[in-house]
Amino acid sequence: MDRYRLKNVIILILLLVNVFLLGSLAYRDSAAQSAQDRALEQLTALFAADGIQLDPAVVPSGTPPAGHTLTRDSAFERSAAAQLLGSGLVYAERWGVYSYTSNNGTALFRDNGSFDAAGTLAASDGVAFCEDFCKKFHYEILSSQLDGEGSGAILAVRKYSRLPVYNCTVTFTLDRGAVTSASGTLLPEVSAELSEEEPLSAQAALTAFQAMRRESGAVASSITEVSLCYELQSSVAAPMSLAPAWCIVTNTLRYYVNCYTGAVSQY
Repeated sequence: MDRYRLKNVIILILLLVNVFLLGSLAYRDSAAQSAQDRALEQLTALFAADGIQLDPAVVPSGTPPAGHTLTRDSAFERSAAAQLLGSGLVYAERWGVYSYTSNNGTALFRDNGSFDAAGTLAASDGVAFCEDFCKKFHYEILSSQLDGEGSGAILAVRKYSRLPVYNCTVTFTLDRGAVTSASGTLLPEVSAELSEEEPLSAQAALTAFQAMRRESGAVASSITEVSLCYELQSSVAAPMSLAPAWCIVTNTLRYYVNCYTGAVSQY
């Protein structure tokens, strides 16, 4: 057999191998999708047996993101203090609590990310002041409960990698358009990715939620949304860390399932 014919035979063999591999991968993906569809049908039937409507279309198939350990950043906290209090800051530290004082008021920052600021943070245009703070430090306004005189509260939630951190919020208090206080949690930008066990899928999170609901007797008749978010955690070893979580919205309440522990909570 001459070299030309041998070369063609080798090319043909390689093409056949590639076709076989592609077919094998397609079959495996199809089998995995079929198994996932069957599991979702069974889960839907399980909820229906308990009188809870679950539309398979609201159950996502995406993989949860990795968790993160966050590192306290004093420069970032000082920037937030300047945003809240203006210039001329006087700094002090005691037992890990950093305080900043100016003519406008005082702000305290703690190692678990919590902070409080009080004074005349903004003498007027309070809504714009809150919006500017949220934009700079990655919060999204959830609600604004202000009366006709501009008094009340504005609540915002922190976004991290475009996902909400459901238990990381800031509340601004306004009095006739002036901002008199701000309190909540400030997350630093510096983080390290966590190496954890494989996170729970949306279906597994729904199973954990159903087990909790049966045990606690929580009332719900439908599930309207299932989406990814983060949960802020604190411990002695890691004062600030983020774990991925699934947010399960029912017709009565919102529930959050930790992707690593399967723990179900409300907020």
